[in-house]
Amino acid sequence: MLRKIMVLLISFVFSAPALAESEGFSRLKNIYFNLGNHTEFYNGLQNDASGGLRKIDFAPAIGLGFNLPIYQEFGFFPEFNWVMPQLIEESNIIINTFMYRFDFGYDPLSWLRLRLGTGIMHMNQHGRGGKSKQRNGNGTSTFYYPDENRSSINNTLDAGVEFMFENYAVRLQTYTYSVFKEERRQLSYTLFLTYYWEKQ
Repeated sequence: MLRKIMVLLISFVFSAPALAESEGFSRLKNIYFNLGNHTEFYNGLQNDASGGLRKIDFAPAIGLGFNLPIYQEFGFFPEFNWVMPQLIEESNIIINTFMYRFDFGYDPLSWLRLRLGTGIMHMNQHGRGGKSKQRNGNGTSTFYYPDENRSSINNTLDAGVEFMFENYAVRLQTYTYSVFKEERRQLSYTLFLTYYWEKQ
């Protein structure tokens, strides 16, 4: 499945310029390509034995999106991002995260864009099976890894700020899970470097 997704994404990236020129995308201003790093559940997961909480994670992400002008400084920005496969627990578990996002943007200045929207986070976990002995209190216990695929889908409230320099931009994008449930609320974020391919 992962190979099929990679082939589909690569094919779409290379066909995007031709798609932009088609009649159905006559309102399209430009296509953009994202390269960045994703941190999931900021300050919400323990990442060391002393109880430290995760502030930043190394999880490369790529993606693409479309800039559809609405009115003057306002636009609509649908995009798809893929957080590259993460290997955990000695590579016995592989996690893929797919983001389907829909932002509205406002450009108060020529170099500044503010974004607000919603997204769907699709996380797929593939277990390779196996077992591992881990410390458990004063002794050790055997823990078993899953040997099947599991997926979860979450809706997020997204906000971002983007600094633009000609055809390039730097963006901080946040994703809030369970907005209306304080006890379950979590915040993730991505830092993106973006290239805007101008439609001719």
